[in-house]
Amino acid sequence: MQIMPNSKKEILIATENNGKIIELRRIFENTNFMPRFLGEFKEQMGDTKILENAKTFEGNALIKAIVVGGKLGMLTLADDSGLCVDALEGKPGVYSARYSSEGTDVANNEKLLTEMKDIPEQDRGCYYNCAVAIYDPATNFVETAFGRWQGRVAMEPRGTKSFGYAPIFLSEDSNFKKTNAEFDPEELTNMNHRGKAFLAAIEILNKHFGLK
Repeated sequence: MQIMPNSKKEILIATENNGKIIELRRIFENTNFMPRFLGEFKEQMGDTKILENAKTFEGNALIKAIVVGGKLGMLTLADDSGLCVDALEGKPGVYSARYSSEGTDVANNEKLLTEMKDIPEQDRGCYYNCAVAIYDPATNFVETAFGRWQGRVAMEPRGTKSFGYAPIFLSEDSNFKKTNAEFDPEELTNMNHRGKAFLAAIEILNKHFGLK
């Protein structure tokens, strides 16, 4: 059954990443919640600083959700995610977005592939991790949800359908034959780390904030 937009409860998702926004609009499409995004609130946020300096994905997600939700007075979700490589003792981890000095997707991928150049295929195991924090400033409600996606680091980039480390992440779901960036976006919701984490977050939202 299609849920009409005017019957949905507004929530804020604390991201300005266009790739994430496209994915999240799809995830929330048939729920009781209408997501709005941080870019819509630049004036209200002003020069508010969000220092993502925690040592865990959960910690960074909580920082974002609490700072943004507290500033805007809205039920807020925030996520932090990254790639953890077994052979690199979990790096890049929470530093995934700024792993290279340039901090671009291409530069991050190139740095990781250079560090992995002598690692054989069978030892290139990795996983994506995602934490989603939920914060309601009206009640001080805080809870987190998680998602994980197993794979391997590819020998070279392939595909253009997604962002971040997607072109060098070989999905376990494809028996390590396809990279994240070779899947159609609709296929990823029930498969990837972010989809799993936000679907778990929606269950929490339905339980505590669902329409009666």
